[in-house]
Amino acid sequence: MRQAKKGKIAPISIFFMVFISRIIVSLTNVQSVTTGLMKTDILISILASMGLTLILSVPAIYCYKKHKNPFDVKWVGFFYSLYFIYLAGVNVSRFSYFASTTLNPDSQAWVFSVIVVICAFYGAYLGIEGLSRFSAFCFFLLTATIAVVIALSVKNYQEINFYPVIENDIQSIMKNIVFMTSSTMEIILFLCLSKKVNGNPIKPFVWSLIASFFTVFILILFVIAVMGDAASLQAFPLYTLFQLAKVSILQRLDVLYISFWIFGVFLKAAILIYCSSISFKPLKRKYKCMISSVMTFAVAVLLTEFVQINRISPIVFAVPFVIFCVIIPILTLIFKKRNYGDELVEKF
Repeated sequence: MRQAKKGKIAPISIFFMVFISRIIVSLTNVQSVTTGLMKTDILISILASMGLTLILSVPAIYCYKKHKNPFDVKWVGFFYSLYFIYLAGVNVSRFSYFASTTLNPDSQAWVFSVIVVICAFYGAYLGIEGLSRFSAFCFFLLTATIAVVIALSVKNYQEINFYPVIENDIQSIMKNIVFMTSSTMEIILFLCLSKKVNGNPIKPFVWSLIASFFTVFILILFVIAVMGDAASLQAFPLYTLFQLAKVSILQRLDVLYISFWIFGVFLKAAILIYCSSISFKPLKRKYKCMISSVMTFAVAVLLTEFVQINRISPIVFAVPFVIFCVIIPILTLIFKKRNYGDELVEKF
C-alpha cells in the first residue's frame, strides 16, 4: 500500500476528476456540440466517439509510460497554460449562457462569470489535494442524482421514439463524432496531473473516459425515449429531462440538475486554472492562479457578450484538440529524451 504524500492524490481521484470534467460538456450543451436532429443515431455517434477518444488517448498514455511528458518542455508548457485558460473560459461562458438564458433571464451573463471565476480561483489556490476531495463529493452527488432521474423517467419511456433509427445524414453523424471527440480535453488533463498522482493513473483515466461516455449515452437514450421529436427543439434537452422527472405534481428534480451543474463547472474551472498555473514555471503559483483567473474571466466575457459561444463553429474547438491532445504528444514521443529523473522517483 502506498503512503499518502503531500501534494499528491490517489489514482481514484483522477477517475473522479476526468469523469466529472468530461460529463459536464454534455450536461447543458448537447445541442451546441451536435448537428442534425436529436434522434437515435446520436447514440451511435456517442459510442463511436468513445472508441475514437480512447484511440487518440494512446499517445498521451505512452508519454506517461515512457517518461516523456510535453509539460517538461518550458515553452510547450506555456502554450498548454494558455490552452487551459481558453478551455476554462469556454466552460465558464457555457454555464453563464445557461444561467442567464434559462435560470435567470433578467441577469447578465458576466455576473455569473465573475462568481464562478472567483470561486474557481479559490479552489485552484487551495491546490490539488483540496480539489481531489471535492471531486469525490461531486462524483457521488452526480451519480446519485442521475440514478434517481433515470429511475423516475422509466415510466415515461417509449420505445416508439427510437424509430426510425437512422434519420440524420452520414455527414451529420460524422460531424457529431468529431465534435464529441474534440470536446475531450481530459487527455491533456491526464498529462498535466499524472505527476501529481501517487500511483499509476492510466487505468483510472481510461475507465473514467468509458464511464463518462456510457453515462452520457444512457442520459441521451432517455432524452430520446421520453421526449421523442421534441428533444431536438430543446436548447438544453438534459435539463428538460430533469424537469420531466417529477416525484409528484409539485416536486421537480431540475433543482438537482442545477446544483450538481454548479458544483461541476466550479470544479472543472478550478482544475483548469490550477493546471494552467503549474504548466507555466515562472512566478509563484498563487500569482499564476490569479493571472489565469483574470484571463479566464476575459475569455468567458468575450465568448458570452461578443462572440456567443453557441454560434461558434465546432471546428474552432476541434483544431486545438488535435494539436494539443494528439500531435504534440506524438512529437514528444518521437523527439523528447526520456526523463530518467521521474523514473528514479517512481522506483524509490
